[in-house]
Amino acid sequence: MSQKTKLPALITRGVFAYPGTQQTLEVGREHSKLAIETAIKEYNSKIIILVQKDPTMNDPEVKDTFKIGILATVDIAKKWKDGTFTVTLNAISRAIVEDAEPNSPINLIAVNLPLNDVVFTEEQQASALNLINRIKTKLKQLPKSMEDFITNPNMSLFSSVVDDLINQMATLTPEQKTEALIEFDPFKRLELLISSFKAPVQKIENSAEVENDISRKIKDRMDKQQREYYLREKLKTIKDELGDDGDGDVIQKYRNRLETEPFPKAIKDKILASINKMETMQGMSAEVNVERNYIDWMMSIPWWEKTDDIEDLKFAKRVLDEHHYGLQKVKDRIIEYLAVKQKTKTLKGQIITLVGPPGVGKTSLARSIAEAIGRNFVKVSLGGVRDEAEIRGHRKTYVGSMPGRIIQTMKRAKVKNPLFLLDEIDKMTSDQRGDPAAAMLEVLDPEQNQEFSDHYIEEPYDLGDVMFIATANYLENIPEALYDRMEIINLSSYTEIEKMHIAKEYLVPKVLAEHALSDQELTFEDQGLDELIKFYTREAGVRQLERLIQSIARKFIVKLLNGEVTTVNVTTQIVHDYLGKRLFEHTTKEDENQVGVVTGLAYTQFGGDILPIEVNYFPGKGNLTLTGKLGEVMKESASIAFDYVRANYARFGIDKDIFEKNDVHIHVPEGAVPKDGPSAGVTITTAIISALSNRAVSKDIGMTGEITLRGIVLPIGGLREKSISAARSGLKKILVPMKNMKDLDDVPDEVKAILEIKGIERYEQTFEDVFGEKIQM
Repeated sequence: MSQKTKLPALITRGVFAYPGTQQTLEVGREHSKLAIETAIKEYNSKIIILVQKDPTMNDPEVKDTFKIGILATVDIAKKWKDGTFTVTLNAISRAIVEDAEPNSPINLIAVNLPLNDVVFTEEQQASALNLINRIKTKLKQLPKSMEDFITNPNMSLFSSVVDDLINQMATLTPEQKTEALIEFDPFKRLELLISSFKAPVQKIENSAEVENDISRKIKDRMDKQQREYYLREKLKTIKDELGDDGDGDVIQKYRNRLETEPFPKAIKDKILASINKMETMQGMSAEVNVERNYIDWMMSIPWWEKTDDIEDLKFAKRVLDEHHYGLQKVKDRIIEYLAVKQKTKTLKGQIITLVGPPGVGKTSLARSIAEAIGRNFVKVSLGGVRDEAEIRGHRKTYVGSMPGRIIQTMKRAKVKNPLFLLDEIDKMTSDQRGDPAAAMLEVLDPEQNQEFSDHYIEEPYDLGDVMFIATANYLENIPEALYDRMEIINLSSYTEIEKMHIAKEYLVPKVLAEHALSDQELTFEDQGLDELIKFYTREAGVRQLERLIQSIARKFIVKLLNGEVTTVNVTTQIVHDYLGKRLFEHTTKEDENQVGVVTGLAYTQFGGDILPIEVNYFPGKGNLTLTGKLGEVMKESASIAFDYVRANYARFGIDKDIFEKNDVHIHVPEGAVPKDGPSAGVTITTAIISALSNRAVSKDIGMTGEITLRGIVLPIGGLREKSISAARSGLKKILVPMKNMKDLDDVPDEVKAILEIKGIERYEQTFEDVFGEKIQM
């Protein structure tokens, strides 16, 4: 009798599973894994085990196997992270392969299953006992099934006893094992086994010992896995009984992630230790929450995830140009930085630090760099950080502890190579709780940051792939230790010309888009934007300018929805109507040439302005009075100018008695505005000479420069801003130090077209240019 059925086939490479035995097998071939999964889901875990004829074949088909297979049940003991399975096979009976379904991914085959309905005679029973007794003398130790059969012969078990015996024989060759596998008659299988005993008994015993040793090692390994499984199941049962099983699913999820995700070995061991500790704790204890939070943090930090950089310098330049107007030197330096990184495949080197007043685009520039190279952008603000633990974190044993800001931000980044912006790094302070700048040193130093130490995670974290960019408002406030690791890129305040371009090309389109307006409905004329820039804002950047444009847009929408207007062109008058009176006024040049009044040039964080300096004298005792809320440096500059004129009075055509019989008063409007710096020296000198010699100075000329007691003119800063303010105020000519003439490249062409800029090395040149007279010798 027999039974026919269709089952998936598992093709093995020399694995012989005899009926009644159990085998553990590692499975890695795709068709084998698919056959096992299908058998479990659709065929009640039943499968046919076939042995391939040639063990060296990697992708055998059914036709490459023996025609006799084994019916077995299969169970997946473990799925490994590399995709392979460990399966357990319980062999049931032999099966005859009759047909195979072509191109089947699971090797579906039709098999004939012979039923064990053979009736043995007494003569056959005696023959079976005789054969087994012959084998008994050859073996040092008998299988338990064989001993039971000798004690109580049961011919219905004879075939399985023979298979059990064959399965335990280590001396059989693969050919003999194959012959025993495909032979249905148990008497012939037993005779095959007896014929293999031609070697000395000692050899058989040694082979048996080798087999036993191997089996013992495998058993020990399996026992360890079974023991761990048993203990975990027991612990789970105990927690179930106590009603304390809330963490069971969570722990299993943790273990699954550890098995399937490529955590570094040291991190995996650390997490696993916390999981094991968590399992032994009572669910409602505080320690469980500490361990759970720690595991959550460790598994949420990016340990291996990375993004691919965009290595296209032209694309990077295009992105920077689209988002930012001007800043050409800054953009060039960034492109150079990216080019070197692309060439060397490393980020080692100094950290780029963008320094400039608020609102000039430091943060948005860093965001544009991230977009240009295809990196995730994250930012941490360091303003007011005074505790070292905010950078390094607290020990996890502290109540409410967590990692420091660096690791927290890396978690938000979700990759280990983001562009990391350290905002306002100049505003860190230190107190009794430590120096955060010292902790930041480990973050920014390329020689140290590959093993950044956070107190909470307790394991080194590699920051070597992170691209750090820092920002600061004031260079002098950056901690010295950090300054040494930085490359400073200065972003000066925007000029009015640049603000006009930024407003037209960036701010207005952005505001219109935010307010769902078109440029046909609300149009900003150049004169309207100019009015906003000059008289309604006083800032280094463009934040307030953007807010004013938004304010005009809001007021327009109100009028539009009320039916008062349909379109508006924003002119000077519209600005006045919508925003009210002017908020600021710029100093304008004098209406007439004046004696004792000279126009200087000033530089502030908001840009440039002209600065008239007034000098007067009156009867007295030769004293010098300074007013106008001057800083110490500017007071010293005025004293130098006064002493220089007094020492050279004859050359400038001044009466000697004036110094002895009069007091001199120098005033710098506006009196409530603080002023400092040495660059007004030339201007003050000219104003003193004008007043004391009663010579008028042209209203169309301005000047700047530091002066020494010998009359040498030294260079100044902010030439670009000063020249723009001079042109805006209607001056026609400015005198600047000769050493500043190299900075003319920074002056806009529009300014150079309407302004004559002349360089001077000594004050005598200024005197001759301003008063049109030769110095008296």
